[in-house]
Amino acid sequence: MSIRVFSVWVAVLVSLVASASARAGDTMAELQERFKQRYAQIQKLKTAGTLGETYLGYLGAPAAIDDAASALMNDENADRKKLYTLIADKEETTPEKVAERNAVRNFGKAQSGEYLKGPDGSWKKKA
Repeated sequence: MSIRVFSVWVAVLVSLVASASARAGDTMAELQERFKQRYAQIQKLKTAGTLGETYLGYLGAPAAIDDAASALMNDENADRKKLYTLIADKEETTPEKVAERNAVRNFGKAQSGEYLKGPDGSWKKKA
């Protein structure tokens, strides 16, 4: 393969990777804005016992939920995963470690009566 052909392939590959990164990469500010937009709805569902926090750093449902609550939960969890990855890359750790730290924080901030799912898989209401 000539150097010219090789250079073209490298340029194409770099362009594709950069394009994919730009599409897939949400900024911290974009994620925070979406979290802010969903916050009141999520708090309402937590207070109602429809959603709760898990020890893995994501929302979960202690019982069956409707499609709207499920979509909200899935959107929140997808954005949390993106956020954990951004933070992990910045701190040179894993997204799982970042998620665990966030879970500890969320458990501490949970209000009395909200559901929390521990490592044993059981849901419990916070006292």
